[in-house]
Amino acid sequence: MNAVSDVVANRPAPLRMFDQIYMRSADMLIQAEHISRWLSGKRVVFIGDGDALALTVVHLKGTGSLKGGPESVHVLDFDERVVNSVRRFAERYGYTKTVTSELYNVAEGLPPHLIGGFDAFYTNPPYGGSNGGNSVKSFIRRGLEATSKPGALGCTVLADAPEYHWTTLVLREVQTYVLGKGQLIREMIPKFHKYHLDDTPELTSCSLVTEQVESMKDEESQNLNRAELADFYGKDNPLKVRYVRDLTNGGKFASKDFECEAFRDGEL
Repeated sequence: MNAVSDVVANRPAPLRMFDQIYMRSADMLIQAEHISRWLSGKRVVFIGDGDALALTVVHLKGTGSLKGGPESVHVLDFDERVVNSVRRFAERYGYTKTVTSELYNVAEGLPPHLIGGFDAFYTNPPYGGSNGGNSVKSFIRRGLEATSKPGALGCTVLADAPEYHWTTLVLREVQTYVLGKGQLIREMIPKFHKYHLDDTPELTSCSLVTEQVESMKDEESQNLNRAELADFYGKDNPLKVRYVRDLTNGGKFASKDFECEAFRDGEL
């Protein structure tokens, strides 16, 4: 837990307007141990990582708390505070050869240097309760583009609370989507995590592990369309912000040190 505390102290405060809702620390530890076995020895891309699971897995391995773990991790996030916090942590603890990060928004096509360059992806996206799971599928889509090879793995965290019927509908939609993309569902652990949520503290999420069975078609990665951007972060809250800019590289006090950089007309 001390290693997890190091990571938690380093990450920036969550921005609820972008559905940044962090997993509870004990559940982060359990999740890190779980995915470390699936991702052991692999080059892993994290499509968004406000929770800082990438750093958690690497730091637990680095401190000897975990035997397995990824060969390397690369964190993609539209929040510059997250990107900077990853770099700062890697420099402080000597993980610069293992952990890297890059500013990126899933609304835009995946850059060519990232396509097909990884063995696995991990994502904990906005839950998509107001857009039929489009938010989740958008993040998975980028993960699939970054892996694409047979045998590549994906781990997706998504809402799973049967008392909220929308979570069941989104889970079904996402499973249908990944199967249609040539994925095999290797494992699903239901109601696996809890979050720091003031309005729905009982909401839980599952861990869905998939494997690519066939090679994906070699296609250019495209921007999301307008329909996919709608209600991205909740009802009447579309994806409009390209980057959250870090004004101080402090990683904390989010109400004072960031500003939002919107997409300009014609960029999407």
